[in-house]
Amino acid sequence: MALPPCRSTLARGGRQAARAFAPCLRAYTTESTTAPTPESFKVPEASDAPSAPRWSQTPAAMKAPLQMDFAKSPRNKIWAVNNSPERLDDVYNRLLGPGGSKMLPEELKWLAVTHKSFDQGRRGFNDRLALMGALGPARIDAVTNARPGRLTLVMEATKQIVSKRPQKGARIADEFGRAPFEHEHLAAVDNLTVEGPKDVVGKEKLYALATNVGLLDVVRWKPRLPQRLEASGVEVVLNAAILAIIGAVTLQHGSVVASKIVRERILARLPKDE
Repeated sequence: MALPPCRSTLARGGRQAARAFAPCLRAYTTESTTAPTPESFKVPEASDAPSAPRWSQTPAAMKAPLQMDFAKSPRNKIWAVNNSPERLDDVYNRLLGPGGSKMLPEELKWLAVTHKSFDQGRRGFNDRLALMGALGPARIDAVTNARPGRLTLVMEATKQIVSKRPQKGARIADEFGRAPFEHEHLAAVDNLTVEGPKDVVGKEKLYALATNVGLLDVVRWKPRLPQRLEASGVEVVLNAAILAIIGAVTLQHGSVVASKIVRERILARLPKDE
């Protein structure tokens, strides 16, 4: 007697097993036995009401239920920062000139003067903006993830050095007696051997400029020792704020506008060496 094919037998047996287990599967997947969706996986419903700007409050999703930062001395926790847009605009006008407060959008203006020590960095901070102002407009496209202010400032300071007349002692004789290529437009390049960008835009000079325009009154940071700002690094914080503002202008308006701002409003107002 011929046996039925193996493939048809397995298929028929599989269908019978599925019919037998179907009631059990239906009972297992009922609402009473299904685990609820975790709250962290749920997408919040969109709200039509406008939310407050990020600079004005800590994002709710970044708040911890318990306070995790504690100070050895309670008085080191007492520090107030500026929350007045009018006061911030006044400083921007003094630094960038008339209408300087309108050069940047509101959120970017606050971000440029916010140090990472403020509110544990939860409202954003100006580190990347500060580097781009020092990188220089020519390299911004190649460093989109870098910080934009220091490089712009260094480039303009270098251009100022090489635009001067050749300085005394800048030319160094070749030890092998070789004669370099000579051209009147290249004579001032040797100035960089006796004067560098740090001599023009050193942190002491930027700190003096930031103090003169009142930047300390609006920069948002949390000093380690509120009674000793110098020991807490106020010079570094104000330097970063100046560079971040330059970086913000570079990103918002391009290299041409940023270069003009640096030349006319930054370099021209820095203290001169005696």
